[in-house]
Amino acid sequence: MKSRRMHLPSTALASTGKKPVTVRIVHAGPVQTTVEMAIDYRCVDIPNRAYFADYCDVQKGRIGYSLVFGKLEAGGTTVRTKIEVTFPKEMFFRLLWGTSRGIHEILGKLPLQKLEPIKPNIHTDKVQTFRANNLFMGMWGEDAVLDFYFLSPRSLGELNLTPKVEAELEPIIRVAMDTALLYEFLEKCRPFVEEHSEASPLTSVEVK
Repeated sequence: MKSRRMHLPSTALASTGKKPVTVRIVHAGPVQTTVEMAIDYRCVDIPNRAYFADYCDVQKGRIGYSLVFGKLEAGGTTVRTKIEVTFPKEMFFRLLWGTSRGIHEILGKLPLQKLEPIKPNIHTDKVQTFRANNLFMGMWGEDAVLDFYFLSPRSLGELNLTPKVEAELEPIIRVAMDTALLYEFLEKCRPFVEEHSEASPLTSVEVK
């Protein structure tokens, strides 16, 4: 079985407009195949499910990474509800981190009031878990969103027959938050990127 390595270019590949995702084989090898992906988020449906978070955490899991978002009790540090979005390792580095360098830099320069560290009581029976391997990140003023999507392996099955396919993104959930929390979220991703870059310099990504 061949493995597929994702390459996410900034401008090299454009979606045709029929479907939001265009995937093209760049190099087909006996063991590993490199593919190039382009996504037109203007053609992607907004997730119907929405969640407002004022707490976040990032944890390295047995497989990939868990992106944790919670809602604190008003005026307290107890997490009332919590959702977890599991994200695959490669897309965590290449997409979540790799494509957010611009917005992360902007957030670092804004006169944001940095959130004070807290030690919340995170034990709650109300937890929902989702799987995503793609996301849209945006902000305006004090509001920010993370729209999570899933690109099904079934959608890419035709790559075994043709070097280029178009696919849909399945909307999973929108996480709304304050812009300051988005900055905190990206900062909590940083240690894992630094760890990965030190352990695997040949596949490292930009850390700053």
